[in-house]
Amino acid sequence: MGKKRFVAPHVVYKTDKKPDEPCSITSSLAYFPDEEGNDQNVTGPPRTPPSNLTVVTVEGCPSFVILDWEKSDNETTEYEVVSTTKGPNGHEVSVLTTNQTHTAVENLKPESSYEFKVTPKNELGPGPSSDPVSFSTESGKFTKVILEETPDKPRRKDAIWTQFPFKSDAYSECNGKQYVKRTWYRKFVGIQLCNSLRYKIYLSDSLNGKFYNIGDQTGHGEDHCQFVDSFLDGRTGSQMFADQLPSRPGFYRAVRQEPVSFGEIGGKSHVTYVGWYECGTPIPGKW
Repeated sequence: MGKKRFVAPHVVYKTDKKPDEPCSITSSLAYFPDEEGNDQNVTGPPRTPPSNLTVVTVEGCPSFVILDWEKSDNETTEYEVVSTTKGPNGHEVSVLTTNQTHTAVENLKPESSYEFKVTPKNELGPGPSSDPVSFSTESGKFTKVILEETPDKPRRKDAIWTQFPFKSDAYSECNGKQYVKRTWYRKFVGIQLCNSLRYKIYLSDSLNGKFYNIGDQTGHGEDHCQFVDSFLDGRTGSQMFADQLPSRPGFYRAVRQEPVSFGEIGGKSHVTYVGWYECGTPIPGKW
């Protein structure tokens, strides 16, 4: 039968994540089993609201929460999740849709109040909404200022990401929104999101030029998190030897803070590259 679901407005998950390991939305969601699809014919809109809506936070990971709730009834085929933010910039509303009884809400802002509400739906219309649940984030004064390293010394700076559709080399496991920013090493960093904490990192010499993969001569791109202003060595996607990867042009280097070169990566180059990174830095979030 499994364990009884823990019921409370707010639950903190304490994981075995070490302080120097990046947060992962994907790994956190793995603790929540997926619901099986509902194939039966519906006779009307859902009749009962979702119950026991719970805000789940992961210890040491302030930029996202996971909302979890109990299924409404067998008439429900999807849920609409509404997040209302009350912060320094006024009210903001975002809407997510899912066919599961849990979802991640990303890019939370420091010192902000949130209200979450879940509405069951099917093709015949919406049902009654859950009771709203409130949640407030903590101060970000120690966490929203990130570290950007320069060749001579580190300096503190707020990262500014601009949403911009760029042309890229196609090796990526992410297909979400794209963001760019300029860096001290006279390159543009391009990001394509899987989610706010998992993304593909590219480099380009110009904003309107092609954005290329970044290769690693000594590892699998763990220190490439420097390009998104993270001091952590990150998690990376499928780690293969260079000769298992297609040969392609790209930037590459061997160690953190080393200037990048441009040339062949993959193939016979002995330079590896990966499909995604998790660096602990939310994009385009402010934590």
